[in-house]
Amino acid sequence: LINLERVSKSYGVRPLLDDVSLGVGEGDRIGIVGRNGDGKTTLLEVMTGLEEPDSGRVSRSRGLLVGYLHQGDELVDTHTVREAVLAGRDDHEGAADPRTREIVEVLLAGVELDRAVLGLSGGERRRCSLAALLLLDPDLLLLDEPTNHLDVEAVAWLADHLAKRPSALVVVTHDRWFLDAVCQWTWEVHDGVVDVYEGGYAAHVLAKAERQRQAAASEGRRQDLVRKEPAG
Repeated sequence: LINLERVSKSYGVRPLLDDVSLGVGEGDRIGIVGRNGDGKTTLLEVMTGLEEPDSGRVSRSRGLLVGYLHQGDELVDTHTVREAVLAGRDDHEGAADPRTREIVEVLLAGVELDRAVLGLSGGERRRCSLAALLLLDPDLLLLDEPTNHLDVEAVAWLADHLAKRPSALVVVTHDRWFLDAVCQWTWEVHDGVVDVYEGGYAAHVLAKAERQRQAAASEGRRQDLVRKEPAG
């Protein structure tokens, strides 16, 4: 669906992505982890096209519909919640479709559909944006911290909902349980590179420890060889 070929992106003197090549295929569910400021959001924005890479190439499938939940929102203050989320669908249509009804009932619990967007709290705006995005039904969902402002039940529902969707998913989150429940791959962004691990968060931690152990063993053997070489 999306391919990054030798992509680099810096802010100031700091390279956040350095010669990164990655791809997202149909049905992939990928979790992105890393320290704050290491480039997780930048990677998402390069994938969506909101940010252009300094070098390298980003290609997307023709006609690809991407839904992006970013840290801000694009809700229109003069709209009602109904207009913002249901985007012109009438209530009968929404009520007749169990999936639409479920998304609205879970994510907008306690939020009146006739309320103006202007009066919503940050958390309510966030939940409206997520609901609208899930109803859009894109080919690829890119979610930046989707579990923020959700209670435990809503997080569990979202994990189950995303795991059942056929669309591909790339998610940035600090919620380790959520990563394990939803993701088949983990991308760790650090020092300008992206390491790819199979499995969710727990599998990534184990695989990373094993990679570090092997690297240390390899370095140990190299040091032994250096010590054994006769001084020329």
